Amino acid sequence: MSRLMGFIHDRVESAGHEVDYLCTDDVPSTWTGWFGRRVAFPMAVRAKAIEAMRQGRPYDIVNVHEPSAVPVTLGRGRGSSPAVVVTSHGLEHRAWDLAKEERRLGRQSPGWRTRLSYPATSLWPSGIALRRADHVFCLNEEDRSALVARFGRAPESITRLHPGADEIYAQAAEGRDYMRVQRVLFAGTWRKNKGIEDLVPAFTALAERYAEMRLDVVGAGLPAADVQAQFPEWVRHRVVCTTPGDECSTAAAFAEADLFLLPSLFEGTPLTLIQAMMSGLPIVTTATCGMKDVIAHEQTGLLVPIRGRHEMVAAMGRLIDDRALRSRVGLQARSTARRRYTWDCAAGPALRAYESLGA
Repeated sequence: MSRLMGFIHDRVESAGHEVDYLCTDDVPSTWTGWFGRRVAFPMAVRAKAIEAMRQGRPYDIVNVHEPSAVPVTLGRGRGSSPAVVVTSHGLEHRAWDLAKEERRLGRQSPGWRTRLSYPATSLWPSGIALRRADHVFCLNEEDRSALVARFGRAPESITRLHPGADEIYAQAAEGRDYMRVQRVLFAGTWRKNKGIEDLVPAFTALAERYAEMRLDVVGAGLPAADVQAQFPEWVRHRVVCTTPGDECSTAAAFAEADLFLLPSLFEGTPLTLIQAMMSGLPIVTTATCGMKDVIAHEQTGLLVPIRGRHEMVAAMGRLIDDRALRSRVGLQARSTARRRYTWDCAAGPALRAYESLGA
């Protein structure tokens, strides 16, 4: 989320606009814990806007993440100054609907404390903010439709964004010949919404079938031992976790992989998916959220149903067994990313929306 906003707003600044950032690290740690952060940061956003006004340099626009937006939208009407843009990286209400569905299916779901607190601390504030904001940025067409149908947003008050990827990903993988097929890449935080409950059995099944197959986990946000412990003991040595320190190292990790697997249940549009496309990786991902907006099935990758472990294994098997298919979808993915998913392309819709609001 922070990288997406940072790269886009670099382009906004290049267009001659001033941008200030406020992050959780900027908020005094008077209140600690999850609840404290939920309350302290949204209030800090409001305080920052008020202070700028008092200093005679008011913001024209305040862009705030969906769960933190209610303090700057309450007590004001649309069209007031500053204009408020709410950015959603996956609508909270849709994520909650999915969590309840997971519970009905007997899969891992929120505990009772979250079921009691989440509606009050996230769903209620998010609903108010999404209805009262001057404009909403979202990251996929499913969210756009929900904003219209569920929150009464006018279509013209919604801008769909997508991540971009640096050309360095294409350059790092320039020599990819699609001959080798031994390393599967999963890039992303190791958490439920990324589909890790399905990734583990899917890779285990692949490891049983292909003796040299290994899984590279990049940027898990957990110690390697914690990730490996979720796999059967016999396969753990084939799960390798790394945390690249910069963009060049990340691009190199993508270039060294042979296949990309992202079995997410719920996303906005994941940055790593665009990076995989730019790297020319053959991709298997789930047909939901931003993944199905970006990946054309059988053209720039293969789409499978969410929770579709068997379909994931079958799709990966197709790519492993068919070099022509690997080459075709990988090259088409890279060509599409270079044409549509650069950071300049990603910033354009946000810049146009800002300039319209600030006119």
